Amino acid sequence: MPLVGTLSTMPVADLLQWLGSSGSTGTLTVERNKASKRIVFRDGHVIACSTTEPSELLGHFLVSRGKISEDTLRAALARQEQSGGHLGGILVEIGALSGADLTASLAAKAEETIFSLFDIEEAVFRFENGDISRESVSFPVNLRVEDILLRGMQRIDEMREIRTVFNDPGIVLRRSQAPPPDEIQRNRVARRIYDLLNGERTVAEILLHAHASEYLVTKFLHQLLRNGMIEIKEATEPGPPASPRESSAAAAVDAPASMPAGRAGRSAPVTAPSAAPVTASAPRRDALRPGAHASSAIADPPAGPPDPRPSLQEDLEVAGSLVKRGEFDAAIEILNGTYKTHPGDEALGRLLAEAEACFLEKAYRHFLPAAKVPILLRPPEDLALEQISPEEYFLLSRIDGTWDVKSIIQVSPMREVDVVRTLKRMREKGFIELRDPAPE
Repeated sequence: MPLVGTLSTMPVADLLQWLGSSGSTGTLTVERNKASKRIVFRDGHVIACSTTEPSELLGHFLVSRGKISEDTLRAALARQEQSGGHLGGILVEIGALSGADLTASLAAKAEETIFSLFDIEEAVFRFENGDISRESVSFPVNLRVEDILLRGMQRIDEMREIRTVFNDPGIVLRRSQAPPPDEIQRNRVARRIYDLLNGERTVAEILLHAHASEYLVTKFLHQLLRNGMIEIKEATEPGPPASPRESSAAAAVDAPASMPAGRAGRSAPVTAPSAAPVTASAPRRDALRPGAHASSAIADPPAGPPDPRPSLQEDLEVAGSLVKRGEFDAAIEILNGTYKTHPGDEALGRLLAEAEACFLEKAYRHFLPAAKVPILLRPPEDLALEQISPEEYFLLSRIDGTWDVKSIIQVSPMREVDVVRTLKRMREKGFIELRDPAPE
C-alpha cells in the first residue's frame, strides 16, 4: 500500500528522514499547484529527481544562473523540437555550454529540486515502494538524506525570516544611493536580479523575470535590504490572488526610477545568490514510524456549520458538462478553484488534465495559432495605467513584434496552459492582436 498524506500534517523533513532511516526504495511524488516533483530512492539514498515545475526545468534553471540567455534557450528548444534529443546535449552541441558546465548544472538542478521542497508548506505526497530500473534514470545522483536535511532545515529557517519582510508579492523595491559591491557586478545572477530593481517592479514580477526560485531571489533581496542597498517603496495590488511562485512576472517598462537616499550603515556583507549553506539546526525527530500510514496522523476537523460552497462532486459535474459542451476555459476556471482544496483527488486531476489539453488544442487551432506573432495595440505607457496582472506584465515585456506565440511560451517560466490563457485574455482586452510572421 502506498504512503499518502500532506506536508501540512507530515513536514517534508520528517518524511525524508523516515525514508532515509528506513532504507526505503521507491518513488516519492510531491504535488502542488499542478506541478509535481519526483524523487527516486534506493536503499535510503536519493538517486534521481525530476520536476514539472516550469521554472525548475533545465532551460529556465540555466537562464536563472546566467549560463544561457532567453534567445539561446529559444533556439535550443526549436532545434530540440525538430531533431529530438536532450536539451542539455543540444546546448553543448551549439557551443552554449561545455560538457563540464552541463554536468555541474544537472547536479545543481537536482539538488535545487529537492531543496525546494523545504519551501513548501501545503502539498500532497505519495510514496510508492518498488525499485526502478537504472536505464530509466537518465542523470543519476547519489545524495545522502542526512545532508539534504541539514541544508533543507537551514533553508526553512532562512525562509521564515525572509517572509517576515517579503510577506506580500505586491511589494515594490527600489535601489538606494549606496553603490553595489564589486561582487554583484561580477556575478551574473546577482547582477541580473539587481538590474530588475527599477522602482516599478513588484517582488512577484522580479521572481518570474529572473527565471529563479523564490528562495534564491528573496534571499538576495533580503541581504540587499538589510545592507541598505535597496528599500521598500510601496506595496501594490499584484493582480489576481496567487502565491509569489505563481504570480512572478516582469514589468513591460524597463526605465529605472530615480533613486532616493539610502539608509546608512551595513549590517552584514552581501553575498551573491548561491547554493544553500551546509550548516543547519538539527532536523526534527518525530518522523512517522516505518510502516505507518500518513493519513492516520491527520486529525478529524472540528465540527462546525455546513460548508455553503459546492461539493467536490458538484464541481466535477458542472465542469464535466462544460467540457462536453466545449467550454474548456470555463471548466478550467472552476477546476482551478476546486484544486486548491482538493489537490490530491485523482478524478479532479484527470478532468483538469483533459480540460487543459482540450483547451490548448482548441486555442492553437482556432484563436491562438502557435506561429502567429503577437503585436501590441497600445503603447506600454498606456498599458501601465491598466489593471494588469504580473503574468500579463511579463508576457507584454516579451512581445516585440518578432517572437511568435510558441517562442513566448518556451521562454516563460509558467505552465503552457497558463501562458495561453493569459494571452487569450490580453487579446480579448484589446492589448494585443495576432499577425502572420514577417517573411524571412
